[in-house]
Amino acid sequence: MPSPASPQLRYLLRASGLFILLLAAWWWLLLSPMLAGLRVSTRGVLWLLPGGQSASGVTDEPNGDWLLRVPLPQFLARQDAVQRAYGRAPGTAPVNVRSFRLVIGDRVPTFFMLGFPLFWALVIAGPRSRRVWRVLAAGTALLALLAQLSLLVYAWYSIETTLRLVTSPTATALCNAVEYLNVNVVPYLAPLLLAAWLDTELRTQIFSWGGEAEPAAVPPPESEKTGRGKYRVRK
Repeated sequence: MPSPASPQLRYLLRASGLFILLLAAWWWLLLSPMLAGLRVSTRGVLWLLPGGQSASGVTDEPNGDWLLRVPLPQFLARQDAVQRAYGRAPGTAPVNVRSFRLVIGDRVPTFFMLGFPLFWALVIAGPRSRRVWRVLAAGTALLALLAQLSLLVYAWYSIETTLRLVTSPTATALCNAVEYLNVNVVPYLAPLLLAAWLDTELRTQIFSWGGEAEPAAVPPPESEKTGRGKYRVRK
């Protein structure tokens, strides 16, 4: 266990205090514009999907939830599971399915952005360096990309579980594992890994859990070496 004066414990205390302060600032000042940016980028990603030019969008519900209109490719729209979900009766003509309307609670995109104040606290609490702003910028950009990817994975999993597009037990287990990592592991682990990966000084000075090296033995002076083993003769 590290001693009270260990750099690891001091770093942990600094990071904890900074996280509380940055979390409050993020919640009151930065969350709304960051969610607006995520909404715009999600709208752009959906627009780029096949059929997204005419059947995609992200809108705000009165209660704050997000309504995603996710375009469905034709090979998915023609599947029996999708046709049945949209009310096609057996023996009738296929239903024209262009998109899937998915309602996401406002807590979901907020949760995927919780890693920002944690990453900022981990980096700022570390050793002082000229590269700190570069590390903060790079990590923030990567976390923004990760938040977008996590939201898309969540939407894809929600659509899959609703329409039952995957029927193989192996594929179903893989989908469940991906969603578990997406919700329960990545949001907490990504800020720590990014901070240790991008900030080399933080990785070497804070996360080096080994003890300090013992000081090297100082060799005796040359005069003492030559004088050993000799006796002084009395006259």
